[in-house]
Amino acid sequence: MYHVVLVDDDVLVIEFLKRFIPWQEHGFQVVAHFQESIAAYDYLQKNAYDVLITDIGMPKLNGIELIEQLKKSKRHSYNVILSCHGEFRYAQQALKLEVYDYILKETMEETNIITLLDRLKKKLDQDRYTRNQHLKVTKFLGKNNLALKSKFIEKLMEQNMEKTDWWKEQEELLGINFSHEHYTPVLCFIDHFQEAITYYENETLLQFSVNNVIEEVLTKFKQEVQIFFLQGKFFMLKSNKTMETQQIIELIVKELHNKIRTFLKISITSVIGEQNVKDQQLIDSMRLLLKNNEQRFYYPYESIQSFSQISYTSDSIFQDYVEISHKLKELIIKGKKDQIIECISQQLDKIREKKYSPQVIKDWAIKLIYDVKLSLHAFKHFETQSIAMTDHIIQYVETFEHLECVLVEIFDKFLEHMQSIDLTTRNEDVLKAQKYVQIHICEKISLTDVADHLHLNPSYFSRMYKKETGEGFVEYVTKVKMAKAVDLLDHSTKSVEQIAFELGFESKSYFLKIFKRYCGVSPKSYKYKDKESV
Repeated sequence: MYHVVLVDDDVLVIEFLKRFIPWQEHGFQVVAHFQESIAAYDYLQKNAYDVLITDIGMPKLNGIELIEQLKKSKRHSYNVILSCHGEFRYAQQALKLEVYDYILKETMEETNIITLLDRLKKKLDQDRYTRNQHLKVTKFLGKNNLALKSKFIEKLMEQNMEKTDWWKEQEELLGINFSHEHYTPVLCFIDHFQEAITYYENETLLQFSVNNVIEEVLTKFKQEVQIFFLQGKFFMLKSNKTMETQQIIELIVKELHNKIRTFLKISITSVIGEQNVKDQQLIDSMRLLLKNNEQRFYYPYESIQSFSQISYTSDSIFQDYVEISHKLKELIIKGKKDQIIECISQQLDKIREKKYSPQVIKDWAIKLIYDVKLSLHAFKHFETQSIAMTDHIIQYVETFEHLECVLVEIFDKFLEHMQSIDLTTRNEDVLKAQKYVQIHICEKISLTDVADHLHLNPSYFSRMYKKETGEGFVEYVTKVKMAKAVDLLDHSTKSVEQIAFELGFESKSYFLKIFKRYCGVSPKSYKYKDKESV
């Protein structure tokens, strides 16, 4: 049985999860539950558990902070977030903490939880199997020095590490001589690293396989190398008996690329550092490559690069964000797959040209996915359990081309889900009305306008919409417009008056009244509050 801990200050949620979910039938056991997050933290620090299911909005220590503190103390578990609709702004923080799933309480049902548990159990079973396999491989490789070399290079890469007796002892033990031999350092990235690990079952076996191929190839060509593995990448130090040219180094690296692809069915991307260096100059060159390893984001897969430091722009990546997110949402609603792909490609080309830092680009992509997903949640029957946390892989995106593929895949799933609503919705007029609102959000929208668009009597349409969705049509329009207003306040420099006009309000004062009623604060206060929380 896998151990589960529940944390939520709402006693009804705790009772629902305890009583109505058949935990043991699916391989789980609730070992503890808490309504107070500090008490939960104390327990989780001292006791073993496999899964944490926690609310976000709690006093003293909210769900995000609780997970963050546990990660700092290196407590590993699969974490599931429970939240209300209005707390969806925490999604990006949750994603960065690698939360397993994110469940809206409004859509929390027994069947959804059971589906989640089944997925979790498969993942936990796989983890257990992988750990067992790892132990077997570790024993098998007990006499191999890969692990020792990895630890050595990790410590050596520390900026304040100076040459000591320990350093000399390690060089002698591992057969390395950084002081008297010249090397050319090459930093090699394993392409599609997560997929490669899955294929080889674990990273240790993958490293062992790569190391064997490199040693066999270079022994054949009478080349001496040192290999040092780090997570997802490795240093290859090519020993230079003579002062070799850039062309020779590239030919050797190209041969390695070919052999690794042929024998192991994976590829690598390589960056060549300073040539023919030794001692401290060699260490500095390796440190520089590692310090700038995120530049790999700009390197095509399987390419061979000569290192040159990229200067990232400080311009805001969100300058045209609102327009792009709105355009993609509209294209999804209209079912324009080719135009979605073209829009994503064009925007990434602009971003690539401006040279934003990789983490800024990933943050942009994560926000784009969540904002579009949240907008689509406004549609009746649009549920995304089947694609929940699909955008989690954004954090593992390696290159621009990888990012484009991932974004196209995710937005294609949004499109498929939206198209499935057309086939399954019980009332086609409701969906048509919601699509009309999303597409004409910048216009004044009245119930009569939409009823006329649908060729329905306004009174009948109003009653029908309320019955089907549980909310009034005007209420729905307000909700969509306010979400757009918040987006514009967050990511544009437009004035409140401009935003009110853009959203089809007849007057600024009426917009202010509606915004405050919906958000609880004025637009100005919202903007100020948002800056304070940064």
